[in-house]
Amino acid sequence: MKKSKLAETLNSLMKQRSVTTRALAKATGVPQSTVSAFCAGRSSQKPEHLLAMARFFGISLEHLIFGEDQQPATLESVLTEEVFSGWIKLRVERAIPNKKR
Repeated sequence: MKKSKLAETLNSLMKQRSVTTRALAKATGVPQSTVSAFCAGRSSQKPEHLLAMARFFGISLEHLIFGEDQQPATLESVLTEEVFSGWIKLRVERAIPNKKR
């Protein structure tokens, strides 16, 4: 079983996005004392609080709790944008190292 890294992950996300415990509490509806306790690794984990924080950061519960997702990202879960629309002729070649022509 994986070890919880909730405090480490939460502190890292908050630092990366310059979010304070007060701002996170206000945005998620989780009491500020609970957010502080999560950051310190001292609180029991209420599912509704964890879910609110995961949604705020746009990550899975698994990522929030364990610091990583077990399932790799799928093409359907990755955000994409259209780069080109129309006709195109494309040739794909495989590179073969150390082979002379």
